[in-house]
Amino acid sequence: MGVHNFKNTQVIVNNAIMTGFADGDAIQSESNEDKWTQTVGAGGDVTYNESNNDTGLVTLTLKPSSSSIPVLKALYKSREPFNVLIHDTENNVRVTGENCRIQKWPAFTRAEEESGVEIPILVAKYKED
Repeated sequence: MGVHNFKNTQVIVNNAIMTGFADGDAIQSESNEDKWTQTVGAGGDVTYNESNNDTGLVTLTLKPSSSSIPVLKALYKSREPFNVLIHDTENNVRVTGENCRIQKWPAFTRAEEESGVEIPILVAKYKED
């Protein structure tokens, strides 16, 4: 029987450790395009096409009170690229993103109960090991 603990996953953005994640899917990352597609000819022969699109998307969902939000807001305002590292020691998964930018700053919302703030990060060079 396996044991899961969210604390075994660390996210580092521009050398700052992210904290204050919201409940639910707090960290999401994926490539923007399939690595392989296939073409089938009239005679049934198959050709595999390898994509050179290495872009990706990392989405962090933080609590509005997270101390990481001002760090990310400063990066967004700076308009400068940064790197992202996600390391899950429980499953030995490592995601790296180079030349990243925050796609869009989330809308300001407030409700009776705290809800997550999703921050989408565009990644120019996405890699998952």
